Amino acid sequence: MLTKDNDSAFSRPLDKNDLKLIIMCLIALWAFGLMGVGAILLMRLLSYLAAGRDQASSHGISVIESSRLGGLAITLLLGSHALGMVLLTDYTPGVVRSNLDLALWFAVFLCACLGLCEDIKADFLSPALRLLCKFVVFGLLLLAWPTLIPENVGLEVIDQLLEVPAIAWASATIFCVGFINAFNMSDGANGLVPGIATAVFTVFFIEYGRPVEGLLFFTCSMFLVFNIISGWFFLGDMGSYGLGAIIALYGLNGVADGVFSASFMAVLLAYPCLDFVASIARRLASGRSPFSADNDHLHNRLHWQLNKRVKSRVIANSMTGLLISGGSAGIALIGYILVWRPASSDDWISIFALQVVLYGVVFVLAGRNRPITQFSDAA
Repeated sequence: MLTKDNDSAFSRPLDKNDLKLIIMCLIALWAFGLMGVGAILLMRLLSYLAAGRDQASSHGISVIESSRLGGLAITLLLGSHALGMVLLTDYTPGVVRSNLDLALWFAVFLCACLGLCEDIKADFLSPALRLLCKFVVFGLLLLAWPTLIPENVGLEVIDQLLEVPAIAWASATIFCVGFINAFNMSDGANGLVPGIATAVFTVFFIEYGRPVEGLLFFTCSMFLVFNIISGWFFLGDMGSYGLGAIIALYGLNGVADGVFSASFMAVLLAYPCLDFVASIARRLASGRSPFSADNDHLHNRLHWQLNKRVKSRVIANSMTGLLISGGSAGIALIGYILVWRPASSDDWISIFALQVVLYGVVFVLAGRNRPITQFSDAA
């Protein structure tokens, strides 16, 4: 028999958070069954943890206190499902079968751990030390496994330089370190980086069809749903470092093997790369450190415009991320599925050129009439 207090608890009306959770669970159930619902519930539980909390507006867009432990949630989901496959099926992970896979995933693990330290306690490791660690991790990996380094990227001048092993190694190492920092820098709007990651792992899963790509597609899809509907989670440094390292190494290996062209990968990963380069150039032009933080990224500008027109700030935040991820990685995903060009074709360079122009146009238009005081906040 229910007590009066219990009865009132069961009869209370659903609030917005309850409705968000129900919607997320229904989407997950439709897409992935009970496995998807379990993923949503796990992320909801982790979002309650006091560790890894971030103040509102720390990224210039968020208006609610969110958790930085999205990367930890993705890691737990990947680990638990991989363990389940090993115990319940005859699946043998690549890290057991291949020394290359073991080295690659160990490098990803180390990068993710660097990010987790920052998520738990800001500046636990200095930026310079984190940067040095990433250079050491990728430098050693690529030194031990030079087959990961592409021999050509479709541009004659660069291809000639890549014929020199030391230049090829240094270029690939700098690319990997720069890319995961660019990926981390882009994690500022709901659905932006998770949307790009979901599109990327969709391509990888279709192309390779292995269980690990399927798990990455599943976890990123569920995180994307959770992120854009609730806004309670974002990837944090662990998520952006870990996923960024996976994508960078998969991309390098795919180009080296001739599965993907460098221009296709450029289209797929256009936004973090373009925004990173533009941010560095903008800061140098203003006489500031290229590694200083600001709120003048394209996603900050676009969000400011949307926030004036949309009543819900969470919806404005999520619209920002989805528009950008859809307009960058989404274009490559659609083109890949519809086979506009083979993924190994260099013809994708023309689409990348259009993305560069589109980035510049939107950046200028979205910044019109924006108060100058919004440019200098922490990114």
